[in-house]
Amino acid sequence: MRPHDGARAEDGQSLIEFALVFPLLFVLIVNVVNFGAFFFAWITVTHAARSGAQYMVMGGATVNSPSPPSANQIAALIASDAASLPNQASLQVRVCTRNNGVVSCVGPGSGTPPADPEPVFYVLATVDVTYTYQPIIPLWEFPNLNVHATLPPTTIHKRTVMRMLQ
Repeated sequence: MRPHDGARAEDGQSLIEFALVFPLLFVLIVNVVNFGAFFFAWITVTHAARSGAQYMVMGGATVNSPSPPSANQIAALIASDAASLPNQASLQVRVCTRNNGVVSCVGPGSGTPPADPEPVFYVLATVDVTYTYQPIIPLWEFPNLNVHATLPPTTIHKRTVMRMLQ
């Protein structure tokens, strides 16, 4: 009787187990990375919309700034806040104001800002930021069957609404 016959018969078992488990582990790791990047993009777009609206509301109330900032200045601030996002070309900024029912918007997009319950006392300021998230590590997908190995490209849209004194 040979003492090592059982060990030799099991030599290839761990290699086969590894070959079966590795693809699942790889897809899991890729999805963790892509979900983390999506979560980062979500937080960055939210923060950029909030800081743009805050700058729009408070920009004219600061020292040495007699007039509110323009839509281009607000868009530049939002672009600098979102500079860490990989797909910068898809970032869109829309700045709207509603003053006594009159709506004026600058930037791409559609839709109107919500109605203000006290339009006589306030100007409603709205900042919309839209960003298209692309996965950092793309894997195979079958879009016709709605089957994706990882997160598909997704549009993130954040709207921040604030009120300004007239």
